[in-house]
Amino acid sequence: MPKVNKIDQREEYYWGLKKHGGQYPSFDWPSVEIFLNLAYTYDVVSGHLSDQISPYGITRAGFGVLRILSRSQHKACKQNEISQLMLVSRANITGLVDSLSRKGLVERINDPHDRRVNMITILPKGEKLLEDLLPGYYKHMYDMGSVFTAKEKKIFNDLLKRLRNRTNEVKG
Repeated sequence: MPKVNKIDQREEYYWGLKKHGGQYPSFDWPSVEIFLNLAYTYDVVSGHLSDQISPYGITRAGFGVLRILSRSQHKACKQNEISQLMLVSRANITGLVDSLSRKGLVERINDPHDRRVNMITILPKGEKLLEDLLPGYYKHMYDMGSVFTAKEKKIFNDLLKRLRNRTNEVKG
């Protein structure tokens, strides 16, 4: 069976989507294309960043927790605050913290004043992991972003913020 180029498959899919979507009055191909490109680009970039992190034995989500903790006052943060910053459920954060704790990267401390609150602290092993990982990680991000000029990066970030704000306005 001949190998099909992924770009050709995507173009064929897009053509079919444009044709099918045309039957709906509110269908706007440029808007649909933006979201398809955002989703596809996120998937590609996410995969590349995961490849940078996985040799260190943690997931991107675990890496996110470590970065939050390392930049927090006293190298600690309430578990529910981490959940809010990462936009994930409390149950997911519990599992992430459990995993990082088993690896000796973080520690969960019960708040003596409120038993419902857990403080999560990054341990020296977690700090060391970040020190080892971050230079290559940021270099990889720089390399990927080098396709844009500084001005284009600012414009791109402004456009993404505008889209995010508009999305929040129309949500519901």
